[in-house]
Amino acid sequence: MSVVAWAQRGIARLDPGDRPTLAAFQREHFGERAMQHRPEHHRWLFEDVPRPDPEGVQLWVCKRKDAVVGQQGGIPFRLKAGERMLRASWSIDLMVAPEWRLRGVGPALTDAHAMCNEATVSLAPSDAAYKAYKRAGWLDLGSVPTYVRVIDPVPCVAVTPFAARLGRAGRAAAAVAGPVLATASFAYAAAALAAGARVEVVERFDERVDPLWRDAAQRYPVIAERSLDFLRWRFDRGPAVRQAKRLYITRRGQLMGYVVLRADRWRGVPVMVVLDYLVRPGWTAAAFALAVEYARRERAAALLCRTLNPEAARPLAAMGFACLKNGLNMPTRMLARAGFGAEDSAALLSDPANWYVTAADSDLGFEPLGFDPTGTT
Repeated sequence: MSVVAWAQRGIARLDPGDRPTLAAFQREHFGERAMQHRPEHHRWLFEDVPRPDPEGVQLWVCKRKDAVVGQQGGIPFRLKAGERMLRASWSIDLMVAPEWRLRGVGPALTDAHAMCNEATVSLAPSDAAYKAYKRAGWLDLGSVPTYVRVIDPVPCVAVTPFAARLGRAGRAAAAVAGPVLATASFAYAAAALAAGARVEVVERFDERVDPLWRDAAQRYPVIAERSLDFLRWRFDRGPAVRQAKRLYITRRGQLMGYVVLRADRWRGVPVMVVLDYLVRPGWTAAAFALAVEYARRERAAALLCRTLNPEAARPLAAMGFACLKNGLNMPTRMLARAGFGAEDSAALLSDPANWYVTAADSDLGFEPLGFDPTGTT
């Protein structure tokens, strides 16, 4: 569809003059505490992104009688798909005012976004957005699982849905399980240290990550770019800059991988969340074992990792990580759409076994666990 045709339907990229009207729309529909209407978040996400769209910021709005009734955002990035690097974008923050839903606004917004990219991907869309993407023919890739490694079972048992049924016997069993889990964790960490692994906590990402990215990327058919430019934008300047703990896993001075952690709380229990990780072949178990021990020293009751990575499933299971396919609260759905110029990549993108995804992708890790943007809790 041409620019003129989009304009006739009220769809256009955001004009700076529409920012106040858009902010009012975002406060009403995302919540007063939502980051969408914060100026500093807008600047970082849409203007400072390392792979900007030369046509302008990827934020489309639909207007009716000078009022914003819908929006669609996008985070441009480079996606390695086989031997190609595609111009891609994470589809975020699709929102249509209730009275304008099922009237063509959502599909028009998503089409405008997808037309500007060779591949478009959505992670954890709302139910309404998920239905809109499905109606538009996007590829449904299922869900990104959450892996949970219990470190201290006692507080974890207290917040499970079955806590009332467990009673005193359940709590006693949890207390006994603690030392058992600790022993298993120590064994993996000791093996990593015996192999020469060391943990270096860094304040900022540095040039050592680029060779790691180039080497690790060859193992995965489909993976979003994790170059130094991206990591500095995402973690050294992004919303997680103060909370992120950057762990380098090294051996004899060579960077074998990194893990980015954030302290968080789940139902009042202190936990640590893996925001991102990337390792060289054979180093998944070592990296996660050392991350578990770091979380233990920080007095976290559990380590959580939301990731789609077929190579990680077996070592994480062996280390005692439970795989929650439907996440903590709800499934982290994933959909993709191959655009013009990338039709030959559609088959590759359609298989979730090809994908490598973490909470650093799209906007998954922007807010703390259980964050309520409406401010009602």
